[in-house]
Amino acid sequence: MRSDLTADRELGRDAAGRVRVSIRLRGLVDLGTQPILEQALDEALAVREVGEIVVDLGGLTLLDSTGIATLLHAYRRGATVDVRLRTTGATGMVHRVLDITGVLRVLAAED
Repeated sequence: MRSDLTADRELGRDAAGRVRVSIRLRGLVDLGTQPILEQALDEALAVREVGEIVVDLGGLTLLDSTGIATLLHAYRRGATVDVRLRTTGATGMVHRVLDITGVLRVLAAED
């Protein structure tokens, strides 16, 4: 069965030389695809010396409550080991849902 979510990962370094994991999501995050997001975030948190995880939401058409909970759980896990998790690129309904729930203020990238 084909998934309605893809999560592409890229490793790099920020200006200070810390490891940055970028995850680009495309499709939709709901109860059926949430495990893909969770696995991508777990793998990012497991990267040696990671300092930041950037999740690009620009390719999402849907982000439901399970996806939001997964992002927040990873955010809290990262905070306990000094890893910053932030999101970028949210548009349309995804942006609106994150804004209404107050999650955008917590996870949004600083431009």
